Amino acid sequence: MPCFSNREPSMIAPARDGPRALCQAVWEAAMVKRLIAGLTKKPALGPRGRGIFDRLFGGADATVAAGPREEATVVAVGSGKGGTGKSFLATSLAVLLHQRGRRVTLVDCDFGLACDHLLLGVTPQRTLQHLLAGQATLADITLATPAGPRLVPGSSGVRQMADLSDHELAGFGRRLGEIAADCDVVILDCGAGIAPQTVLTMLCADHVVLVTQSEIAALTDAYAVIKCLRPLRQDIGMSVVVNRVPARGQGDRAFEKLDEVTRRHTNQGVGYLGEIGDDPLVMQRRLGQPPLVVSDPHGTTANAVRAVLDQLERAAGNLNRRQVEGRGVEGRFKEHRLFLE
Repeated sequence: MPCFSNREPSMIAPARDGPRALCQAVWEAAMVKRLIAGLTKKPALGPRGRGIFDRLFGGADATVAAGPREEATVVAVGSGKGGTGKSFLATSLAVLLHQRGRRVTLVDCDFGLACDHLLLGVTPQRTLQHLLAGQATLADITLATPAGPRLVPGSSGVRQMADLSDHELAGFGRRLGEIAADCDVVILDCGAGIAPQTVLTMLCADHVVLVTQSEIAALTDAYAVIKCLRPLRQDIGMSVVVNRVPARGQGDRAFEKLDEVTRRHTNQGVGYLGEIGDDPLVMQRRLGQPPLVVSDPHGTTANAVRAVLDQLERAAGNLNRRQVEGRGVEGRFKEHRLFLE
């Protein structure tokens, strides 16, 4: 018995010699017909299954334009827990970078609980929700703000934005590539915690800034974010800001504890950008008021944020356009979308 006798007979090709050549042609035609029929059937993979298959084996969504080009430096601002002052820092950094002559776009990636528009004094009519649903273009939703930086606003109170589909995430990655191609610095104000699409957004950045506080719960959650990011991308730069510090030097001591734990368990430390004191003026801001770094540019908090930005420029390199070789922000986003599966 031939070694292949137990295989499905219809899938075994006839020999090509002698009078059986015609049989070979008929067999090949039948195989093509079966293949076409199979492609028209409902696929066994779900939408995310098809997405991972395409990304692994070169589907239409798996390629990114190659070749050297310039794009913005991308900085993600995240936190382990809510209430650390992450959005305050993200908007303040965007304003200060604009004052230093950079073309800055702030993207509110706290997808379902966005608030950057409130801190920058604008009222969006359309948001990321409309962009990802195909109801608006990137130009339609991008806003100029009174303080200078452009804003791509997120949605607030929209539950489905907290769990984007694979198709929507792919579209978001493409839009990040378009944004980075058109400015000097992109700041991603990410949601708090380690939800998959939040981690994915941080992974696509050139540098991640984690905002924490000196209390144990905030430090524990900041370490949880670091622990999630490190195995997925060893080369990503990460730095910490300790915000709302009640006394000078307390942020430094809190960071030392966090860095010690991080080095012990991940064999790699994180950078330190400094501390920002607890300022009641931040909490007293009202709608319509300009950011504190504009209204009180020489105050204690504005000076502390400016010092954080100086340290960030040293840690992440000059925050400006830079050369990339194929694997820019869109490429990193597509690569790490596998994390969601």
